[in-house]
Amino acid sequence: MKLDQFLKARFKITLLISAISTLILAAFSGSIYYFYKEQLLYEISDELKSIAFEVSKAVENPVVDFSIVKNINIPEDTYLCVYNRDAKMVFYKNKLCDIDRFFQGFVIKGYDVMFGSSIKKGGTLYNVYVGKDLSRILANLDKLKLILIYLTFVISTIILVFSFIISKRILSPIKETFEKQERFTQNVSHDLRTPLTVISTNLYLIKQKGFKNIEQNIENISKTVDYMKNLVSDLLFISQIGEKDKKSININELIKKQLSILSPKIEEKNLGVIFKEEDQLEFEANEADMEKLFSNLLENAIKYNYRNGEIIIIIRKKSVCIKNTGKLINKENIDKIFERFYREDKSRTSEGCGLGLAIVKEIADYYKLKIKVKVEGMHNVFTVKF
Repeated sequence: MKLDQFLKARFKITLLISAISTLILAAFSGSIYYFYKEQLLYEISDELKSIAFEVSKAVENPVVDFSIVKNINIPEDTYLCVYNRDAKMVFYKNKLCDIDRFFQGFVIKGYDVMFGSSIKKGGTLYNVYVGKDLSRILANLDKLKLILIYLTFVISTIILVFSFIISKRILSPIKETFEKQERFTQNVSHDLRTPLTVISTNLYLIKQKGFKNIEQNIENISKTVDYMKNLVSDLLFISQIGEKDKKSININELIKKQLSILSPKIEEKNLGVIFKEEDQLEFEANEADMEKLFSNLLENAIKYNYRNGEIIIIIRKKSVCIKNTGKLINKENIDKIFERFYREDKSRTSEGCGLGLAIVKEIADYYKLKIKVKVEGMHNVFTVKF
């Protein structure tokens, strides 16, 4: 899978999360606005009914007239009007009512809401209307609507950015798996092409010779097959790093074991090995991974060493340092030596398939170890920091 496909996937995840979040926020904001508006209308209707009821109670005594209503407390944005049977205004307070017909219950006229009721006094039917100017309330509702829309937009934008960031973490394991798979495929096709050509050429020569004097050709094929087996084994190892059980490992004992295994190669070059244990180093990891990491570093120190050279191993509390004499690494190539199939030997005549240090880097990256490489005097120095 290509990297741009992951970017597209990130955008899709981001848009999906953002769309769902925006819908939820919009529904929540709409609910707040609706219930707040309904609550206001309920309070207003209750207030208008209460005033109308208070007016009825005040004038129910046959002795009093409508002047007593003046004593009723009415808010400034609320008004009261009383009409007799002939549609003549008997009383009003705060504002004249705009009435073109008698009605009972609630009526909205422009920016006003009015409640109409009727009372009997002295055998005459009177119509009482209590109204309220909604301009200020509607203006506040509009402000609330704008605030909710603005908050929805701001929160949606924050979620959009946050979603894009977390989408990277969501897709990271999948991306890593696909990248590993792609690298594995590319590496196999890259480094198997040459040995397959060698085998094909030698088989052709064997046929041309009529299967006579073909010992050297068979030897070439055998070496090439061994090379391919080692290559496939290394590539499979890379694909399985970190997949096995982990336990606490004594790095000191592990390195001693690897030195024992590599002793024939060390003796072959007559190398001097200086082993300094300044501390005991324990680390939680898969044992096969750690064995591969240090065996590759030690094999590298042996392979590129001079005859009668030396290898110095220093184990500290949080690091392992491996120094070796021999061919020094060019400073401009230090950043390249961990690349797969990279060799300073451009002719590729040195043994191995160029995956040793690449495997070391893969293991180190998985376990979040740091590897520092430098040239110090007559030594190449590899330091693994835990």
